[in-house]
Amino acid sequence: MLPVEEAGAVARPRNDAAAPRVGIAFGGGGVRGFVHLGVLRALNEAGIDAGVASGSSAGAIAAALYASGMSYPRIEKVIYSLAELDLVDVVASREGLINGQALAAWVREATGYERIESLPRTLGIVVTDLANGRPVVIVEGDLGQAVQASASVPGTMVPVQSRGSTLIDGGVLTVVPVRAARALGADIVIGVDVYCGAAPAPRRNAVDTVFRTFRLQSCLLSEAETREADVLIRPGFEPASATSFGQREQAVEAGYIAAKAQIPALKARLEKPRQDP
Repeated sequence: MLPVEEAGAVARPRNDAAAPRVGIAFGGGGVRGFVHLGVLRALNEAGIDAGVASGSSAGAIAAALYASGMSYPRIEKVIYSLAELDLVDVVASREGLINGQALAAWVREATGYERIESLPRTLGIVVTDLANGRPVVIVEGDLGQAVQASASVPGTMVPVQSRGSTLIDGGVLTVVPVRAARALGADIVIGVDVYCGAAPAPRRNAVDTVFRTFRLQSCLLSEAETREADVLIRPGFEPASATSFGQREQAVEAGYIAAKAQIPALKARLEKPRQDP
């Protein structure tokens, strides 16, 4: 695990010094993460490929799938074959209701990779180090466990213990991990924010108030970093349920439409030669 500013130490060498290296920062947001599939569809159609991926919370799942080198049709098949209960492993624990190991196992099986450093694309998984109160980037080690840690929503999933650290949801401090992608060598970063672009009406109950407060804090803490993306894709999709997969198709379509709208701006950035510092 590395602080964001030190993640560049593991960036892979460029194949073409003249071409800007693209990175995708996949943001967190629970079931809103299905939006990422629509974004990948639009990028695939436009022939845009990224050598760097970073992910936070639900975005860590998308980043892991993308960094595995799977084709878009394969990623689509994997995502649509996923059922809600596939990732639920209930546990009797004071730290959470869901263990999270089912998610870790699913990621390893879906990608075909055990370790981050073996992936074809450079990957950084952002987590929150609870003891030190800072975001860190996991750039090597167990791929499934890294995604599990990044998606460990406080109070819902059991935190991951690693090297003496307690790791929780990366979205607590970093909703869209733009700086991680940049530190890992990306010249142009596509930020995908699926969490902070929409604000549904309050439901006026205790649970909604707690989650809305958590969301407000995370979005405010992350806004400056999110705005550092060279191209920001921010769909307005908001699911009726925070846990149901029932609106998966609507989420994918929202991501596709929002990404398509940004393709001209992205291509314009890509046509500019990379400026060395």
